[in-house]
Amino acid sequence: MADAEPETAASGVSGPYSAGGLNSRQQQLAQWQQRLETAEHLYNSYRDATRYPHESRPIGEHPDQVRPFDPVSEIKTLRDASGKAVKGLRLRTTQERVFLAGAETVKLSIEAFDDNNKAVPLTVTQSSAQTIPDTATPITVIAANVPFSDDGTGPDALAGDGKYTARLSPQAQGFANHAGTIRLLAQVSANGEQGVAHFDVVYSPTVPATWLGVRESIEAGSLNFYLKAQVQTAGRYVVSGRVYDANDKPFALLQFNDEVSAGQREFKLQLFGALVRDVNPAFPLKLVDVEGFLLRPDAFPDRSMLARRPGTVHTTGRYGIDQFSPAEWSSEERERYLVEYQRDVHNAGEQVRSLQNP
Repeated sequence: MADAEPETAASGVSGPYSAGGLNSRQQQLAQWQQRLETAEHLYNSYRDATRYPHESRPIGEHPDQVRPFDPVSEIKTLRDASGKAVKGLRLRTTQERVFLAGAETVKLSIEAFDDNNKAVPLTVTQSSAQTIPDTATPITVIAANVPFSDDGTGPDALAGDGKYTARLSPQAQGFANHAGTIRLLAQVSANGEQGVAHFDVVYSPTVPATWLGVRESIEAGSLNFYLKAQVQTAGRYVVSGRVYDANDKPFALLQFNDEVSAGQREFKLQLFGALVRDVNPAFPLKLVDVEGFLLRPDAFPDRSMLARRPGTVHTTGRYGIDQFSPAEWSSEERERYLVEYQRDVHNAGEQVRSLQNP
């Protein structure tokens, strides 16, 4: 959580709140009691919100990050080639991911439904992928056929279920030297009506770093995960992972965001001690669903992906709760803001006491 600029809750009284603008001491007291309550709320809220560092947070604060590798699913009205909606028919499309790199592939699917959510017969008559220019700079258009099927072979899980499935493999299908958007268009027929479904992926031909292993260490009352990697391209890396307890309950989101030089390096994900003390999870813990990318400022794509690491990446040893520090996170910025908020509380309290005891 980023530190926010503090609000001054109890500055000098002026305007309609000045002594001359109030009709009685009781009105002044009520005003300052309200200011004191507001100041205390701001102080306590800020202190609690910054109890843990930005890189080690309760996952409940980020519900969209609990399952990062779930497929992207959309329900769209069926539209014809001119973009006109076909009444009474909808398409459900899914894709495993949006960003991919190197030899990674993406599974895609299409289903058709009516307005009552009842499946309707669907066929994919033609489907192909091609490069899309992301800037005004001309690019060489690359195109490839990407067949969809519903026969239970290849990427399709079940024959004849009405879900047509395909797999786009950019590196193997002619896009190995392209960095940018690849758009797949599928011409479909649903209940005899013609339409088009489309999918976009953002592809990077190179992988900036490769994963090696993981080690753990209790340091200064926190549990640190060190993700080893061979870094080919130096730059700012963003890496995140989730921590589950022994009962498979997710409770923490850990993040790394820093400059990294080329070579064999470690990305540190810290599970903050006070967070462990507050949650008191069942050990051993599991580091789960790790993802990462290299930021590419002023470029498109704006990131180069590292390989996904779905599922359990590392299981910890068993630790006693007393091995973790209860101390709150501290930084110069946080301490400065807490002092300012505390000053507002003190000033408002002084005013209340002076009006209660004239």
